[in-house]
Amino acid sequence: MTTRSLLLLGAVFAASLGCGSRGKSASSPCGPKGDVKHAAKTGAEGAKTGVTTGVEGVKAFGSATAGLVEGGSDEASERWREGKEKTRDTAHDGKEKTKREAHSEPCK
Repeated sequence: MTTRSLLLLGAVFAASLGCGSRGKSASSPCGPKGDVKHAAKTGAEGAKTGVTTGVEGVKAFGSATAGLVEGGSDEASERWREGKEKTRDTAHDGKEKTKREAHSEPCK
């Protein structure tokens, strides 16, 4: 599976969670059209989170590789730990943004 396919699958999954978590029927105040818009916004936020976290992971790998060349395995390990923490923080921030979007007022 390509990265693009995985991101699309993640966005669809996040969108389905966003719509289902509200527990409203098809006769919600926004109607089906509003539900679709809300799902699209939630999915987009989830996809953005995935891309941003992936970029941070690539940066961590690159930094660790440069550390190996510049300072050996100790430097590489230190840079990897720093990058791992930053990637984790980015993922958690994105998770919160996606949750906020999923639970936001759908008729906005």
